[in-house]
Amino acid sequence: MVSDKKKKEAIIQLPNQLVNEGVKTVKQSLTGVESFVRVQANEYVKNGQANLIREAMMKGYVEMSHINLSICTECLHAEYEAQHTTERLVSGG
Repeated sequence: MVSDKKKKEAIIQLPNQLVNEGVKTVKQSLTGVESFVRVQANEYVKNGQANLIREAMMKGYVEMSHINLSICTECLHAEYEAQHTTERLVSGG
């Protein structure tokens, strides 16, 4: 960093046309930066929403697997009873 002792101030006069072109260039570059930031923000939001949807679906599948396991566990006793009844009827006992 330059110390204050090494700094000098200069005032110059420029034609209005040159100043206007400089202002126009700066505005265009700022607009470019703003649009770049806007595009990047939109991409981030879009990807963030996709990740949220993916996470919600994964959570839903895990919850459904627990529900299916509970249903199967509840029906297992009925399955064994039906199999035992069938074997008893087939064997004549």
